[in-house]
Amino acid sequence: MKTLPEWSTQYAVGVPELDEQHARLFSIARRLIDACGDEKPDTRLLGILTELKDYTLYHFRKEEEVMAAAGYKGLEYHRQMHEFMAARLDFLTKQLRHGLLEKNELIEFMESWLTEHIIMEDMRYIPAVTAAEFDKGYP
Repeated sequence: MKTLPEWSTQYAVGVPELDEQHARLFSIARRLIDACGDEKPDTRLLGILTELKDYTLYHFRKEEEVMAAAGYKGLEYHRQMHEFMAARLDFLTKQLRHGLLEKNELIEFMESWLTEHIIMEDMRYIPAVTAAEFDKGYP
């Protein structure tokens, strides 16, 4: 099993607010993965998973606002990916509540989502955001 890497500038999209949010998502995800190793993690895990889900929805809204303001042409596809990930987090939360969650599945989802989504998908909006001069901050 691979492990979630530390947040680094390789994940930066050039919008300070979004970069800070991505770093916080990594931090919450690391706590979530750590909680998976607890003997009886369900209560702690549920709290962290709920925090992650709530913060993720907040982050998605902010990220979509930036993409819309920058005129990013891939916004609708990106929004659909966000909806899929939010639905997946809902499903994982329901599985945990019903005692059906495979913790390895949760760990793998977190690792692939944060690294692969940011590296492969979020990096695609950087040219539009840079062209709109969002590197100087959120409008």
